[in-house]
Amino acid sequence: MKKLLCVLGVLAIILLIASLAGPSIILKAVQQDAPAESYAYSEVFFDTYDEVRKHHEELFARLGAESYSHVIDEADGLYIDSFYLPAAEDATNLIVLTTGVHGIEGYIGSVMLDVFFTEIYPQLDTDDTGVLTIANVNPYGMKYMRRYNENNVDLNRNFILDWDSFDLSVNEKYPQVDSFLGPIGKIGNALWHEAGFYLSLGKNAITKGADTISDALLGGQYEYPQGVYYGGNGDEASTVYLKDVFAQCLDSEYENIVHIDIHSGYGPRYNMVIFNSVYETMSEKESQAAFGYDNIIAYDSEAFYATTGDTTDFFYRLAESLDTDKSLFSTCFEFGTIGDEFFDTILSLKYTVDENRNHWYPTDNETSAEVVHQNYLELFYPTETQWREKTVADFAQATKGVLDAKLK
Repeated sequence: MKKLLCVLGVLAIILLIASLAGPSIILKAVQQDAPAESYAYSEVFFDTYDEVRKHHEELFARLGAESYSHVIDEADGLYIDSFYLPAAEDATNLIVLTTGVHGIEGYIGSVMLDVFFTEIYPQLDTDDTGVLTIANVNPYGMKYMRRYNENNVDLNRNFILDWDSFDLSVNEKYPQVDSFLGPIGKIGNALWHEAGFYLSLGKNAITKGADTISDALLGGQYEYPQGVYYGGNGDEASTVYLKDVFAQCLDSEYENIVHIDIHSGYGPRYNMVIFNSVYETMSEKESQAAFGYDNIIAYDSEAFYATTGDTTDFFYRLAESLDTDKSLFSTCFEFGTIGDEFFDTILSLKYTVDENRNHWYPTDNETSAEVVHQNYLELFYPTETQWREKTVADFAQATKGVLDAKLK
């Protein structure tokens, strides 16, 4: 009996030490390193929404662009910033750049606007090519470092052509795993939370199936407003605005439209992926040959997955519904962050679920809160110098390739 009590006492001491020291060890492990003092475009890798907006104003004022700030929430200072540089003579090509559809991803999107107007725009024939930039489409998510907007809506699942005929229960898998993916209360001790998450993941993978979890996430869901990847039940304010912009583009004098929507989070680290819409008819090999760029996912790619309510899909469907004769190429540029191996996808899932849970039920544990924040930054806006420099190089290469192939 004494030996048993001694063993239990030792275990209690070990657990106490783990509870006290474990969270600090976890935080140190996930804390992002500061980037180098100087690297490619280091001066425009900003950390706040207000810094980005101020820089946009300065950048486009220098370019002499027409500008307009669309109000989402004036009291909170939330605006979508649009800038237009028209073709000087013939309205042949219109390049449309959108950033920040997933709010926090607008930071890397902002950097790429600098890359575009520094390295790409001077090489264009501006006599027949105009450029329209729609920045920080989801200003709430950008300001508050969230993927989702002020109503917890994932805007890249909100671009539904006709809500009246849309089935909100389209995602049949999500209800099966909502108890795992949805917010379930405050996060406590970081160490025990880590253990609890992986135990719950294992349980759901065994009882529901790993494919069920994956399928529940990727397509978006429309029935659980506090859940992840919630697509809403009608057009959000940002969606109304961008839908109208797309319609105006298709109704304009421009004959040829090339749209690039800039994102981060999916794909192998240190690689940007061109992710084409399911409505784009070019195959993976055809796209690679045309753009001179290898990292492409097309409708026939093994890695391709379909989503619902995506901006690029909507642009194609809108063009079809309007029966326009304009040429349209709408695609997504996605900067990989965590990676695309098996354990990487688990981390991505965990960081997404944790952030959403902490949004609805803010933790009282400062260490746990900082762990969640650092992980979310790593998922969408890493500070590593090598990653940041590679994003610049990949974007420049891919954009040149797409425009060389698609501009008339």
